[in-house]
Amino acid sequence: MAKRLIEIKKRVDNSGADFEDYLTNSFSPQVLSFLDNLSKKTDLYIFSGVIRNYFLHILENRDIDLFMDGYFDIDLFLEKYEHKKNNFGGYKIHLSDNKIDIWFLKDTWAIKEYELVFDFDLPKYIPNTSFFNFSSIIYSCREKKFYYTKHFLRFLRDKEIDLLYLPNANYSLCVINTIYYSEKYKLKVSDKLKSYIKKSVKNGLVDVEKIQISHFGRTIYSVSEIKHKIEIL
Repeated sequence: MAKRLIEIKKRVDNSGADFEDYLTNSFSPQVLSFLDNLSKKTDLYIFSGVIRNYFLHILENRDIDLFMDGYFDIDLFLEKYEHKKNNFGGYKIHLSDNKIDIWFLKDTWAIKEYELVFDFDLPKYIPNTSFFNFSSIIYSCREKKFYYTKHFLRFLRDKEIDLLYLPNANYSLCVINTIYYSEKYKLKVSDKLKSYIKKSVKNGLVDVEKIQISHFGRTIYSVSEIKHKIEIL
């Protein structure tokens, strides 16, 4: 089993160039130009779904999540793009039927909520603050390399969604995403995450339809469907 993780680690470490090709094939020239222009202003990092999809060999990508390590006049940069500020201090850009969410690193929820201060390279710590194990990886656009946790390697090995970092700004969305991604990509759900989800539902989910419309653009599950799917997890 340890040998298998070593092989996966080598694969991740050697995937920078192939991931760049994946981005080229997944997004429009307009999106790629946006990424290129933004990376000239600041150290730019990609995180979340697009990386998970790459390693699961999924070509479908409707959005991309970014954070920036280094302040500049982002409002001036975004003047020519359709955009708005989101509820947590980041920016949402609509471009070529894709959504781009961008954040300044020190404005991300986990950093602001817990007033985390580090003397080391902060971007490389961000994977440790992911709720899901499949999100505990980032890609440095400047270095053309991934930074990740051992939990991400185990996700690739086991194809099992697990809870990594409990604090989160949107618990209801975490429950919905667990159901959605486990069904869509045929992924297992860990016992720890199942226990968390059942507890969350018992305590009460809030604004599930509103959250789905904001995140997916439509309502996928009703409250009763969510509760039923959790019962059969």
